[in-house]
Amino acid sequence: MTELQEKTQVKPLISVVVPVYKVENYLDRCVESLVNQTYENLEIILVDDGSPDNCPALCDAWATRDSRIVVVHKPNGGLSDARNAGVLAAHGDYVGFIDSDDYAAPDMYEALYAHMEESGAEVAICGIADVYADHVDNPGAQLRTVMTAQEVLSDMLLNKTLTVCVPPRLYPKWLLMQVPQPVGMTHEDSWTVVDFFTKVSKVAVDTTPRYFYWHAEGTITSNPATRARQDLIDAWEHNRRVIEKHFPQIIDDVMFRCYWAHFDVLDGMILSNSPDEERRKSIVKWLKDHKRGILSHPEMNAKRKIALRALLISEGLYKKLVFAQNKTVKFNEAGVSE
Repeated sequence: MTELQEKTQVKPLISVVVPVYKVENYLDRCVESLVNQTYENLEIILVDDGSPDNCPALCDAWATRDSRIVVVHKPNGGLSDARNAGVLAAHGDYVGFIDSDDYAAPDMYEALYAHMEESGAEVAICGIADVYADHVDNPGAQLRTVMTAQEVLSDMLLNKTLTVCVPPRLYPKWLLMQVPQPVGMTHEDSWTVVDFFTKVSKVAVDTTPRYFYWHAEGTITSNPATRARQDLIDAWEHNRRVIEKHFPQIIDDVMFRCYWAHFDVLDGMILSNSPDEERRKSIVKWLKDHKRGILSHPEMNAKRKIALRALLISEGLYKKLVFAQNKTVKFNEAGVSE
């Protein structure tokens, strides 16, 4: 191929799926970050998930401004249902996701595709910057490498460099067709993270922050009632079973997440004053039954180990500790306390 042919060669179509629901204050920022991507061969799919505000009209207005934008209007079905609808509507061989209150750096998809192409990896991942009302937190250490699926999972499970978040990645469409998002569940990203990486072998990782994650009040990670939902535990128990089958060498890593999920749901139940006594007792029993693993796990922080010791003494003492700690604790985008 000549240099001229290389310059004029059409790059593959990348479809970017944007679920849209009650984000009229942020939607323009998100879509603008996509139409201004340096990777121009994009299909931008705005999935209006039955949004009751002005978002449907905003989506249609964007479609008249840029021919690469496709709008799908559908009844409300939740984030996973909207993502799945976008994948089904996608024409690209590669698919990315962006939540509609977040935004992307101008070179995000160009960088993801280039790293995937040069490395022969099936999936590419970029870094996340956390955006707050008054500042932006960029990750410190940056890494550019190619990892095995097991290495990626170990890193994610232990909440080291990578996160379980679905959006800051580029996927082949066939993978998303094989691993659809779980409709009707919260903690959607946790449900699919392990399944994705059982089907690939090489992953291109560049933690340069190119995905900007907006931290708003009342999200899953800050809402006690949502944190109290059982499906967080169910997601990580599902992941534990998959890890046991495909990656038994990192079973201790997924147990770290199982421990954390049980703690977090119990804390959510306490903070929201959940009346479900049977489930609370079941979680407390599980934590007590796994006390050796929790106390000996090198990645469990001192606060969690102290909390377990309090629980072993009495549930009343644990409850007081939960209320004291949650006055100041913050949670990151993976839902893990910082």
